[in-house]
Amino acid sequence: MLPINLKNKSVLIVEDDEMSFLYLKQLFILTRCVIYHARSGAEAIEMFRNHNCDLILMDIHLPDMDGTAVTRQIRQMDGKIPIIAQTAGKTADDKEKALESGCSEVIVKPFTMDELFSAITAVTRYQ
Repeated sequence: MLPINLKNKSVLIVEDDEMSFLYLKQLFILTRCVIYHARSGAEAIEMFRNHNCDLILMDIHLPDMDGTAVTRQIRQMDGKIPIIAQTAGKTADDKEKALESGCSEVIVKPFTMDELFSAITAVTRYQ
């Protein structure tokens, strides 16, 4: 799958692991979007309040709070923004917990570029 075109869109990547963020950043650079990076749940909530984001990629395991708790808070501010959970948890329970918190889709780490862009396409109209 070719990278999708996110030109003039902004993506908030919530990821505390620097190497994982750099991998994601490289993938998103191909899409021509604006990238915001939050390293914690509190920072993610603050960035969401201060920036007009079109998509959120949410790490579930963060240093200060669970990504599902962050998702619930963001959902109180915006019920429609696409939020894709990224988690190392591979059980059905992990996926169900993320979806119940308000995530639009869940992808399991490590994931490929195709898996990421397929998830984005599934929860947005961007192609």
